[in-house]
Amino acid sequence: MMKCLAKILFFVFIGLSISSLHAQTREELEKKRKEIQLEITSLQQAQSAITNDKKASLSQLKLIEKKLRSRYAFIDNLNDDMRLIENTLFSNNREIYRLQKQLDTLKQQYSKTIEYAYKNRSSYDMMNFIFTATSFNDAIRRTSYLKTYRKYRDEQAQNIIKTSKELEVKIQMLTVNKKEKGKVLVEQTTQKQILEEEKQEKNQFVSKLKLREKEIEKEMIAKRKIERNLQNAVAAIIRREIEAARRKAEDEARKLAAKPEAEKKTITSAKPISARKENVLENTPEVTKVSVGFENNKGNLPWPVDKASVVSSFGKQKIEGTSLIEDNIGLTIQTNAGVNVKAVFEGIVTTVYDIAGSQTVTIKHGKYFTTYYNLSSVNVSKGTVVQMGQLLGKAGVNDDGNGEIMFVVNIESIFVNPEIWLKNL
Repeated sequence: MMKCLAKILFFVFIGLSISSLHAQTREELEKKRKEIQLEITSLQQAQSAITNDKKASLSQLKLIEKKLRSRYAFIDNLNDDMRLIENTLFSNNREIYRLQKQLDTLKQQYSKTIEYAYKNRSSYDMMNFIFTATSFNDAIRRTSYLKTYRKYRDEQAQNIIKTSKELEVKIQMLTVNKKEKGKVLVEQTTQKQILEEEKQEKNQFVSKLKLREKEIEKEMIAKRKIERNLQNAVAAIIRREIEAARRKAEDEARKLAAKPEAEKKTITSAKPISARKENVLENTPEVTKVSVGFENNKGNLPWPVDKASVVSSFGKQKIEGTSLIEDNIGLTIQTNAGVNVKAVFEGIVTTVYDIAGSQTVTIKHGKYFTTYYNLSSVNVSKGTVVQMGQLLGKAGVNDDGNGEIMFVVNIESIFVNPEIWLKNL
């Protein structure tokens, strides 16, 4: 009873293991693994680009942390792959056992038919079997039986050959599975060793960073001052846009009030009925359409630069190993100096302005706004209608001489996390 229960629990466990992988195939896992490896390589290149500066910086720490997260994802992927291989090994072993049992049964049955045929092998016995029939119809049935028996014996032989081939294929597959498992085990071991090295690298870097804590704090204060100026400038731009939209709405309301009643009814009946909550910035169907389009692309907007690594995320983050806390209004993105900075969605350029010597562009997308800070040059001007992917300017550099921009997203005057609006890198 206990053995039976143990078997049932084992099969349930195997079933849960398979379902937990959400029917992922090894091809899908390998594809994802290649993507993660490309990301790790990109992060290593980005890290190398800024390690020429011997000072331990927050940018370096962010890249090291992101590389560690990617390494963990790589190892998780290998673990999933290993579970798939083990499930396949289990299935193939079970199928081999079934085929071997089937083959043994077929051989036993065939052996009996051969033995019987041998004992009754003479033509005299065959003819005697037919001619001892009690009637003509009985003789026909006996003849038919002998034909069927010969056919059955031939089918048995064919089944043995077929089952033997199936067994051979399954054994070959099992050998391949075992080799694949061996490769993945080696890769797992290698990746875990690299992970331990990267953990040590991070610990050593955090120690170096702690020695520069006072200096870094001054750098953060200077950066925060620039961010406050940018924050105030963006907030002022949005307030102006809201005020201008409000004045326009009031002017239209006054003009409508001055019209005859019949004309008023014609104008109001021509307006489309919308269940969307009224917003002063969505003052025309065209502008509302842009807002809706921006919303519908949440999590799918393109990055403002092609080669991007986030070195500072949105909001508050404690810097490991120090007492310092970052508080960012947008994403600080490392890239190559001079690369194209592009609009993430269609809209209208509200302002092109300078913050601390760096060119900045703010674009209105209905009630949404995106801001691109630290451009070395700008290709648009106030009032320019831009499309998704249109060139806005070139990426500038940070104090260490590395390419960097800041990307900010607003819903009206509220600053939100830009990363949830962008595609996964």
